[in-house]
Amino acid sequence: MKLSNFEAFIEEVILDRGLDYFQNERVVNVKETADGYTVEVDGTDDYTVEILLGHEDEIVNSFCDCPYDWGPHCKHIAAALFAIREKAATPEKSKKKNSARKEDLQTVLQKLKKDELIGIILDLSKQYSDIQTTLLYKYSSDVDEISAAKKLIRDYINHAKRRAFVEWRDVGHAVQGAELTLENARTKAANGDTEAAVLLCIATLSIIVDMLQYCDDSSGIVGGAIEESIFLIDEAALISEEHLNADGQKRMFTAILKEALHSRYNGWEDWRFSLLKACTYFCSNPELHKILDKHLEKMQADVHDNSWSGRYAKENIKLLQLELIERVDGKEEAEKFINQNLHFSDFRKKAISNAFSNRDYSKVIQLCLDGEQIDKDYRGLVNEWKRNRYRAYEQLKDVENQRKLAYELLFEQDYSYFLKLKELYQPEEWSKVLEKMVKDFETSCQSSVYEQILIEEKLTSKLLEYCQRRPSYITDLYPHLTGEFSEEVDQLFKEYIEQSAAEASNRKKYYNVCRTIKTYKKACGKIKADGLIEALKQKYERRPAFLDELEKIK
Repeated sequence: MKLSNFEAFIEEVILDRGLDYFQNERVVNVKETADGYTVEVDGTDDYTVEILLGHEDEIVNSFCDCPYDWGPHCKHIAAALFAIREKAATPEKSKKKNSARKEDLQTVLQKLKKDELIGIILDLSKQYSDIQTTLLYKYSSDVDEISAAKKLIRDYINHAKRRAFVEWRDVGHAVQGAELTLENARTKAANGDTEAAVLLCIATLSIIVDMLQYCDDSSGIVGGAIEESIFLIDEAALISEEHLNADGQKRMFTAILKEALHSRYNGWEDWRFSLLKACTYFCSNPELHKILDKHLEKMQADVHDNSWSGRYAKENIKLLQLELIERVDGKEEAEKFINQNLHFSDFRKKAISNAFSNRDYSKVIQLCLDGEQIDKDYRGLVNEWKRNRYRAYEQLKDVENQRKLAYELLFEQDYSYFLKLKELYQPEEWSKVLEKMVKDFETSCQSSVYEQILIEEKLTSKLLEYCQRRPSYITDLYPHLTGEFSEEVDQLFKEYIEQSAAEASNRKKYYNVCRTIKTYKKACGKIKADGLIEALKQKYERRPAFLDELEKIK
């Protein structure tokens, strides 16, 4: 849709409300950006609308930070579009309108006296308990910091709850207490108080991980706060040797371990493993090493099933044990442990990496071949082992095996191996290889890789046959065909457009047909496009929406 015709694409009730907002001067600011506009709309709250414009004022994308989620356009977006169109048509009038914008909050507050400001803050604190909690948390010096942080986090969550649940639109408000606490934790970590920073992060986690049970976090805001908490814990733990004595490190280790083992992380194992990894940083201390190792052994024993989740848990526990071995027992013991656990893919990757470092390419090949057999049901892993095996053949200059493996990987949709494969043949040999390759693609998996090969090798007759089997592909591939097969391209476009028009039944589909006609016009010229448009107008004279879209083609 464009600025000139957006009304045709927005629901009528939304459009009417947006027009009402616009006419009642609820659009308070329209600011032009490099690729569109940013618009402020005065609604239930102050909302910001972003409009991204493309060529000829086409509306490429639109966004509003209001909570409306029943469709792609809200009344604020509609109001913004009316305002942008007016601004584009009468820039001087819009300029005067924006100059009369209402004063912002900072300007208003700067005019008030200290007593008036204190009175306003106290009144607001009585109305909204989370404001009082926030101010006391940030500015009072006589508080138990952890208890105050927990109270702050809970107050914001409770204020956002409706019937014991936090809706999607309220999640941002609900986590503000957690965000304030994490901001405090970041400051403490930067000032060297890593222990306090970790305790604040753990206090945050102890509440907001549980919050996932009673909120809609489809926006990912709560998950983001959890990730930030764990990241700060990891950073603080990593540098603890610089800031903490042995007793402090033990306290921090114990606090992180206790949180990691809590039942709230059942079902959120990645977060548990991240916390346990932070514990490994303290394990140069033999006592702490023994404690963590004991817990990891118990966790390993407690995993009884052999499902995907069970194997995933076992592998992550083993990786943590490897971290301990690397930190305390050294490289030789670590390699021994890796080789004992090659049935886990991450351990096989480490073993392959070590073999490459040692230039033991025969070992790389064997590790990869074994992996391909063990992981035969996991296509992604099999291809990773094959790619590593190819690297080993390269180092060994084993051309025959390179050729064979590159051919296999090419049919796994990795085009990069086409060029590698071509370099392995002399020009006089390549034609036969290419002929076989094309036949194999035609009888198996014709795909974008096949398209690229036909284009690269200038096999235009094959490319035309490919498009004839899939007419819609002509819209992308015509530039490679128009010179040699202009008539065939014209015919393919017409057939595809006529078929699409016959199947279209609403404005969106009519719009898509017209987009294809615009491409046809670029490919085959204005005269032919105009002729097709006229033919469609006559054929579909009883489809006014289609006729309207056809009229817009320029």
